[in-house]
Amino acid sequence: MLNDYEITRVENEKVQYILSLLKLVACSVAILCSILLLPDVANKIYETRETMVDDSLKIRVVANSNLEADQQFKNEVVENLQPIFAQIQKNEISGVDNDETYAQLANFVEKYYADANVKINIGENLIPPKLDETFFYPQSLYNSVVLTIGDGRGDNWWCSIFSNVCERSAEKEEAQEVEEEKKVKFIIWEWIKKLFD
Repeated sequence: MLNDYEITRVENEKVQYILSLLKLVACSVAILCSILLLPDVANKIYETRETMVDDSLKIRVVANSNLEADQQFKNEVVENLQPIFAQIQKNEISGVDNDETYAQLANFVEKYYADANVKINIGENLIPPKLDETFFYPQSLYNSVVLTIGDGRGDNWWCSIFSNVCERSAEKEEAQEVEEEKKVKFIIWEWIKKLFD
């Protein structure tokens, strides 16, 4: 049988009361500051992002279908065109005209993919809705370069030049798996928890 032990507290109750009260005030101030400041900061971030993204050039390569062979072919096309896409990106950022690079793109596609029925559309193109991390691009007409392989009924590779968002389907899946492994922490919540530990 276990003996009963008496647990006694050595700490001064008055000091503990004052510390608890100070922690409560600090938490209240932190919550109030976050309520007042975060919406304004978030609005400024979204306003800045919207002006950057809406004007940015989009690049889209659409596969013939979702069959594995068509998706692999699309990835091969994207990989082979990466130097040209990088040049388009560089020109867009520096404000240089892309006419010469577009001609180079057309020549490359004609030379290496003439049998694949690849169509190139440059200008205002209808792009379906797209979710990029936390930003949602609604379906709309965007200034874009769209390469459509065959019927263009498959998943696409998509890139927004200004925000430097370029992804492949496989890379997106890998990124989602990595994100699931990461644990999200909120700074204020972690700070509050430390106060009461």
